[in-house]
Amino acid sequence: MHLTLKEHALFLYFIIFVAVLRLLLAPFVGLGVDEAHYVLYALNLDLSYFDHPPLVGWVQYIFISIFGTHEFGARVAAILIGFVTSLFVYKLIFEINHNKNEAFIAVLALHASFLFNALFLMLLPDTLLFLLILPTIFAVIKLEKESSLRNWILLGTLLGLAGLAKYTAVLFIAPIILYFIIKKRYELFYTPRIIPAVLIALIIISPVLIWNIQNDWSSFAYQSEHVVGENAIKWSAFFSSFAAQFAAYNPFLFPLAFYGLYKALISKNDTLFLTALFGLVFILFFSYASLYKTALPHWSALFYLLFIPIGTYFALQLGKKMRKYLKFAITFGLLLSSLAYAELGFKFLPFPDYQSPHRDIYGWDLIMKKANEEIANNSPTAHAALAVTNWTLASRAMYYNHEYNSSVFLIDARYDQFDIWEKESAIGKDLLFINTSCFKKDISQYALCDEVIPHPEFDIILGSNRVNKINFVTCKNYQGLR
Repeated sequence: MHLTLKEHALFLYFIIFVAVLRLLLAPFVGLGVDEAHYVLYALNLDLSYFDHPPLVGWVQYIFISIFGTHEFGARVAAILIGFVTSLFVYKLIFEINHNKNEAFIAVLALHASFLFNALFLMLLPDTLLFLLILPTIFAVIKLEKESSLRNWILLGTLLGLAGLAKYTAVLFIAPIILYFIIKKRYELFYTPRIIPAVLIALIIISPVLIWNIQNDWSSFAYQSEHVVGENAIKWSAFFSSFAAQFAAYNPFLFPLAFYGLYKALISKNDTLFLTALFGLVFILFFSYASLYKTALPHWSALFYLLFIPIGTYFALQLGKKMRKYLKFAITFGLLLSSLAYAELGFKFLPFPDYQSPHRDIYGWDLIMKKANEEIANNSPTAHAALAVTNWTLASRAMYYNHEYNSSVFLIDARYDQFDIWEKESAIGKDLLFINTSCFKKDISQYALCDEVIPHPEFDIILGSNRVNKINFVTCKNYQGLR
């Protein structure tokens, strides 16, 4: 496929337009919980981290070093990944029957799936896997046709990078093994060329292994607990998980993903069949996990990344009625996504007080400015510091505090990455706790203090709307949790 050919121009214009739109939007939207957390990875470089492998932090470090430690710099990588991933999806669909229009419509469907318009703007470990999943599938197909050392090394490199991005990349191995067994390519399991591929993959993921050896395998233990974490089946969690996916990926396109999985499984196209094996493993794993704990919608994003476009392609073959349905579904998704982007950029829609979708992403720069002014005016000692009581607050507080000299502590009972980053104890410090409308603690009942001093509340205002209510509370001589 030669993208420079004129027949692909409309597709290229579209993904360039979307990428430019996201670049223009990026500086005007505050960082979300996870985004800020992974920028903190970049500001605290390490071999690996408590909750995820290190690649997301390393990539962020490169981009914020070039573009700056602000919202724009933190989002350039994700926007580029969204652009390149669209190229891979277009290639996947185009190479089925070389129909540029159907491939373009499949990409439109991907961008009409709501959550991808967020995930192509925010750099998460999942975003990195978007970049790696289709090259891995293409590499396996190439290897099955030609078992050369070069192709084995390529596959080993891609799998190693996937493992360096997210632990669930281990799921990539099962469909590859299944594919080779189904294709009766048993010799690929014992060829000596597999050894360099395995060694390269192990070398690439070695920082994760070394970090876990140094930290009592805490990251693996955390992820095991995080994904399942319960012993009893909870059907409410299962149905909640699928309801969230139904809404997050566009209710009208959601069913097409499962239709696409079915059609790919019975396809004689090797690439589609292998993709179906990947999708089957992904959806079975996350469906199993959701039986025990509500799965976040982006956990299964790889499945929908692959099968909303594939399902759209196969739906296009069903005739005029289905084409009308697709036209409606894609138009609906693109219009709603455009409205969401417009609201993020211009913030023009009215919302009830303290219920705005901007609540978690707007105002943290002001909060940290006021908090630092407060401790400078009222606790001008080396013992003053800032504190929050929930990790979601900690990620934003620490990110938006990186330009100040004060320390931020997460004061809770859970051990996590923030405990590793905290180089000194909060015991004995005068802590200024930051409460928000969603995470508000009675500090007198939560912490042991010599004296608890409440400060006047203030609102974060956006236009004429109250977005968040902030309350500072000073804890003199903090001595631990009650």
